[in-house]
Amino acid sequence: MKKTISFIILLFIFSSGFSVKANYNYSPYGDVIESASSMSPARVISNSNFLDVNGNKAEIVLGDIKDVHNYNDQIYLADATNNLILVLNSEFRLIDTFPKKVDDVIPEGYQLNKPSGIYIFDKKLYVADTENERIVVFDIETKELVLEVKNPQDPTFEKVKFKPLKLTVDRTGRMFVIAFDIFEGIMDFNPDGTFSRFYGTNTITMNFFEALVYRFSSQKQKAKQSLKLQTSFVNLDIDPYGYVYVVSKPDVLEPVKKLNFKGIDVLNKSGYVLPYGDAQVEEYDNTVPLGRSNIVDVAVSPNGNFFSILDSKRGRVFSYDNEGNLLYIFGQIGSQNSMFKQPNSLTYYQDKIIVTDNMNKSIVVFEPTEFGKLINEATNLYLNSKYLEAKEIWQEVLKLNSNYFLAYTGIGKAQLREGNYEDAMKNLKLGHDYYNHSIAYEQYRNDKLDNITPYALVVAFIVIGYIFFKSFKNSVVREIEGGE
Repeated sequence: MKKTISFIILLFIFSSGFSVKANYNYSPYGDVIESASSMSPARVISNSNFLDVNGNKAEIVLGDIKDVHNYNDQIYLADATNNLILVLNSEFRLIDTFPKKVDDVIPEGYQLNKPSGIYIFDKKLYVADTENERIVVFDIETKELVLEVKNPQDPTFEKVKFKPLKLTVDRTGRMFVIAFDIFEGIMDFNPDGTFSRFYGTNTITMNFFEALVYRFSSQKQKAKQSLKLQTSFVNLDIDPYGYVYVVSKPDVLEPVKKLNFKGIDVLNKSGYVLPYGDAQVEEYDNTVPLGRSNIVDVAVSPNGNFFSILDSKRGRVFSYDNEGNLLYIFGQIGSQNSMFKQPNSLTYYQDKIIVTDNMNKSIVVFEPTEFGKLINEATNLYLNSKYLEAKEIWQEVLKLNSNYFLAYTGIGKAQLREGNYEDAMKNLKLGHDYYNHSIAYEQYRNDKLDNITPYALVVAFIVIGYIFFKSFKNSVVREIEGGE
């Protein structure tokens, strides 16, 4: 009996352990290491405390929140249950809804049906109106419908219905759309709503059995299997420079991409681990359960220096700089109010990150801790080429977490630019930045050689002079002796 009770206790600890230890990062060797808390839940908005602009309980009950977007410090939510776009102010109170109402009735053609994606650009609200099989664009100020995109002119849609799921818009007004059952890539629409092209593709991995079946299939069977094996993108966002960040399901070789205009992946992967979520996925320890991260959303910071991805499998948010360095990890699955059950979308809001949970019907607002603020500040300074200012902040980061290896790298890079090559070598080695360490070593060696060279030349001249004098003296002696 005692053995049974002990086994149950150990099983409970083992099965719930990953939700206890939420603050971790990865070492340069890919090992899970303890980390100071970087982002903490500052506020949770759910139906129990969802208020209107006057501070009264909102008449609308939060439903299946499909997407979240920030525009001019207002939060927009795509609610697929209410078929509305909800607008919240900076206090997270309901201040407005889309579409507009006339005499308390939504006009014909304005009604939404299961909206699942939203984006705002140039005072226009773009909505992926999924079950109405269209994209609708509303004027933010007048709420008038200014554009409707339906039935793209492409052979693909002769047999497949156009059901947009997620979308984003670049600075020229071009729309990039992920649609249901479309495997050719991301759909690119002109500003007037006409379809332009597909771009960006995914490479799918097959297990041994799938590969074997595919190998011995006929051409017709291979065509069917190829369609089945293809995986569409899951979500997307765009940075200020026009690069589209996209995420895909775990069976894709590269589940996170940064696509240029040609659809080529240019995501920087110079960090200790690849920017694909959790690095340790084959074993279960007290922090990371089995299986690759299931990335369901990506968000880019307004300045383009950071991007974050959301893992619905573990309820984790992974934040990176635009060089691909993993900065910090936060969030977790659990039963507490500030934990997730099924997180599905995220966005940057000032210095905060908002995550929605469509099972809890909640919005969780995370704000940076002192540790997180220092990391963000140092990263921004470094990426803006203010290396010396960044060095001071990185030193403060190390006071809070001596195992934060990126701080050593940041300090080392600053010292490299200062010309302090000896100290730069030490810190770059601690930060496992071997590329810059080799540069620092080369400069350090050259400096040493420059210092030694004058003395070496003097000694060489003395030695050569002595040899010449000795030789001359010996020759004179031989001539005198020969003359005698």
